Order: sequence, then C-alpha cells, then structure tokens
Amino acid sequence: MLEEAANKGIYKELDEYQLGNPEDFPEKFKNQFDFVTCAGLVNNNHMDYLLFEEMLLSCKQGGYIIFAARFSYMGKYWYDDVIQEMHNSMRWKLLATETFFKYDKLEEISIGRFSKTPCKVFVFQKLQEDIRIHVDKINESLKNFLKNKSAIQSKMASLLSTKMVTPKPKE
Repeated sequence: MLEEAANKGIYKELDEYQLGNPEDFPEKFKNQFDFVTCAGLVNNNHMDYLLFEEMLLSCKQGGYIIFAARFSYMGKYWYDDVIQEMHNSMRWKLLATETFFKYDKLEEISIGRFSKTPCKVFVFQKLQEDIRIHVDKINESLKNFLKNKSAIQSKMASLLSTKMVTPKPKE
C-alpha cells in the first residue's frame, strides 16, 4: 500500500513501522496525531494489549482514538479489562460506540468463511498528558494471560502447519 501511496506523489513522507513494541516506538510519531484509527488489528491476539499503548503514544492529548472490533474479540477474555484500566486511570475516556454487522449485505446466513458478524466501533479521547514512554500499569495476571495465550496460539499454528503422520498399525 505504501508503494501505491508513493505513486500518487501527494505525500511528503511515507513511513512503515511494525506495531507491537512500544519501547521502540519512533520518537517522531509520539504525540503527533489528532486522530489515530485502527481496523482489523484488534482481534484474537493478532496484536496484544500493547497496541492500545501505541495508539496513546501517537495521539496528542485531547485527540481521538478510534478502532473497531468484532464482539467476539471484546469481552471478559480479551481486551475489556485493558480498556477499563486505561479509562479508570484517566488515560482516555469513552466518547461513543456504535454497533454494526460486518458483511451485513449477505442474503444468506453465511458464504464460505463470511457470515454476518456483530462488530463495534469505539471512540476514545486521550486525556493523559503527552507521554514519551509507554505506561505499563496493566494487571500482571492479565498481561501474563495474554502473553501465554499468544504463545499457545503460535505453537498450535506451527503444529497444524506441519504434516501429521499417523503410525501404521502392527500386523
């Protein structure tokens, strides 16, 4: 996508950065943006809770952080505790939410892997003063749970990608 954007010739600068490590977040992106948006990253451990830290790092105080997620990825076992902790510690405040169905134009229940999926958009306003380092006040047990879940999912994916050989029965 950056190549396509560069071909338009309307951008002063295009940068690529891999999310997931707020300790290495580039200084030039900190406290720079009035709006930070994210779609498709808040899901079942594609990115961990540190994604929210990077959103806060890049957003100016008073700026807006907007993201969407499927209902199944928000809740007791995913990010609700993280979002609530950030709210309770006055790092951001929830301004609005809106629910919608992804693939809502499907006339059938599902087509292949696509089915009507309940989603929610969140709009937060950054309250925290401009920060230069990420704040790691998340509950340790939740942090360990998310890290372990991610490690287990990676191990399962690698096991599933290898060929399983079934031993032949003895004759």
